[in-house]
Amino acid sequence: MVLVNLRTGMWCGDNDLTLSFPDNWNVSVYKSKDAEALDESKIERALSEPIPRIGIEELSRGKKNAVIIVDDLSRPTPAHQVIPHILRKLKDGGLKDESIRFVIGGGSHRPLTKEEMGKKVGADVAAKYEVHNHDVYSGNLIGIGNLEDGTPVYINDVVAHSELKIGIGGIIPHGGGGFGGGGKLIVPGIAGYTTIAYNHGLYRGRGHGNVERQGDEQDMRDNMEAVARHIGLNFMVNIVLTSKREIAGLYAGDVVESHRQGATFAQKAYNTIIPKNEIETTDIVVINSYPQDYDPVQMGKSMWPSGTFKNALKVVIDPASDGIIYHGMGNRMDYKRYLRMKANEPKPTNIPEKAEIKSKDTFVLLSSNFPKDEFYKRYSNGAMFENWEEIIDQLKKLYDKANVAVIPNSPIQLPEIV
Repeated sequence: MVLVNLRTGMWCGDNDLTLSFPDNWNVSVYKSKDAEALDESKIERALSEPIPRIGIEELSRGKKNAVIIVDDLSRPTPAHQVIPHILRKLKDGGLKDESIRFVIGGGSHRPLTKEEMGKKVGADVAAKYEVHNHDVYSGNLIGIGNLEDGTPVYINDVVAHSELKIGIGGIIPHGGGGFGGGGKLIVPGIAGYTTIAYNHGLYRGRGHGNVERQGDEQDMRDNMEAVARHIGLNFMVNIVLTSKREIAGLYAGDVVESHRQGATFAQKAYNTIIPKNEIETTDIVVINSYPQDYDPVQMGKSMWPSGTFKNALKVVIDPASDGIIYHGMGNRMDYKRYLRMKANEPKPTNIPEKAEIKSKDTFVLLSSNFPKDEFYKRYSNGAMFENWEEIIDQLKKLYDKANVAVIPNSPIQLPEIV
């Protein structure tokens, strides 16, 4: 047997997963260049040497209150590792515990439970401080004017009423913003539905993994950053990840400058060399969705290999631990209404009794929590399994010998074809 070791299940243990392949199959694992994890002293140093050099302590002086905005569990950002450092600096600047609050900037995603909040900000922090879910449909949103381009700016009320605004986001490749982090934590993170719709509807995306705008016209990230400046985001912490979801780089300070430097580093760390001649001979590509495999809605973030290995059979590994397919913008309804709708849906009739890989065009998913009815609704040619051995047994019926490509951390890999 040929064995390949992967990681799986962010926020649910970040566990090891070993895949086995037949001895006569040729298996190539395409890893990113990656980077070493920062220790606590290097995290502290990065926060103490912001871009530009105006630190949290200085920004805190004379302020009555502060908010720390973090992304939600659909993002792999380990905010809990950075938050203790930020809290110490806020207190050194004169702020007290009761004047510091947190907001989960999940955009139009579902609200987090108390337990989930603890995973993101740390259980001790969640127990001690106020942690609020953002709600794009809330009647408490605060309107703070329009941008010069006409963008109506509505944001979370807790954020609007905080004198010091700090953000923590992950620099993860994204089609709309180029990368996550920076201004994207504000739009869509803590923005109202109208502001998000304006951004998503009127501006083109920057392109997956691009640092700078592709052309002369303003794009989605430009608009996100303009809103972030308009609302007075004082300090942004941008995190680049290792392949094990550790902190590889931390770039803090100005919402634009720090993000540009962080995204440039991310391009190097996430760079993945793939020989062109091997693409053409690949029969099967195995796509691991770690470290963005909690929210089933996010599976698309892993799917760039479909465009690279166009002729290969696709096998995706995504535990989808959350098991809930909800996205407020896509569903066009709030979460409570969505739950009522799902509760009243008839029993699905589109789930086959046995998953079957019928041909090389079958889309294969290994998942224990992805809702089966939704999977087969989206992929009429799909086959969903909970056991790797079953997948291999069926693939052996299609392939005596096979060339296999494994993409171990697809959401944070950027391909370079050579």
